[in-house]
Amino acid sequence: MPSTIRTFLLRPGAFFEQRRDRLGGVRGGGLALGIAVAVTAVLGVALRLFAAQFTGTVERDNPARPPDQLCEDGVGEMTVAGCDEPATRTVEIGSLVWDQATEVLPGLFVGFIIVWLGLLVLLYVGAKVAGGSGRFGETAEVAAWGLLPSVVGVAAGGAALVFFAASTDLSASSPELLLEQVRRLQNGLSGFVFLAIQVGTAAWQAYVWAGGLRVVHEISRYAAVAIAVIAATLPVIAA
Repeated sequence: MPSTIRTFLLRPGAFFEQRRDRLGGVRGGGLALGIAVAVTAVLGVALRLFAAQFTGTVERDNPARPPDQLCEDGVGEMTVAGCDEPATRTVEIGSLVWDQATEVLPGLFVGFIIVWLGLLVLLYVGAKVAGGSGRFGETAEVAAWGLLPSVVGVAAGGAALVFFAASTDLSASSPELLLEQVRRLQNGLSGFVFLAIQVGTAAWQAYVWAGGLRVVHEISRYAAVAIAVIAATLPVIAA
C-alpha cells in the first residue's frame, strides 16, 4: 500500500499536515466533483445489478398505439397509423426499476454537491466558534477529503444490496408483493448490515474531518472531534 494512502487511512492529521500549504477551495471543489462522479457511477452500477434481480413482467399501455378514440373515429377520412398495434405490451419489471434509477441518479449527483457545501459551512462555522484560524478554502478541501469514504460506503452498500436481493424472490409481477419483498431488505440481517455500513462510513468521515480541522484550524482535539462527529452524524439522521 502506498505511503500516502496508508497515511490517509491511519493518520489523517499527518496526511493534511503534509498538504498544509497546498489546501485550497479550487482543489476542494474539484475533489468534491470527482467524488460525486465516482459515487454516482458506483451507485449506478449497483442499481443496474439490483434491477437485474427483478425477473417478473407487467402489462403496460403500448405507447406506439394511439388512443382508442382516434382508432375508432379516425381523423376525417384518414386512417390513423399504429392502430393495428396491441393496446398493451409486456415489460420486464427490472427494466422499469432501471428506468426509475436513471431518472434519480442525476439528482443524487447534484444532491451530493449540495451536501458537500452544507458540510463545508458546518465544519467552517464550527471550527470558527471553537477558535479556529483556518481559511474557508482550506476547509473546503478538508470537507471534500472527508467525503472520500462515501465511495467505499456506497460500493459496500451496493454490493450488500445486490447480494441480499439475489437471495430474495423478486419474480412476482404484482407491484404490491414486490414492494413488500423490497421492504423486507430493510429489516433483519440485511437491515443491520446496511446500518453498519452507514455508521462505519460516518465514523470514517468523522475521523478524517477531525484530523483535518486540527491541522487547518489549530483547534483542540476534543473540539475537532465534536465538530466532525456532528457533521458526520447529521446525514445519517437525515437519511
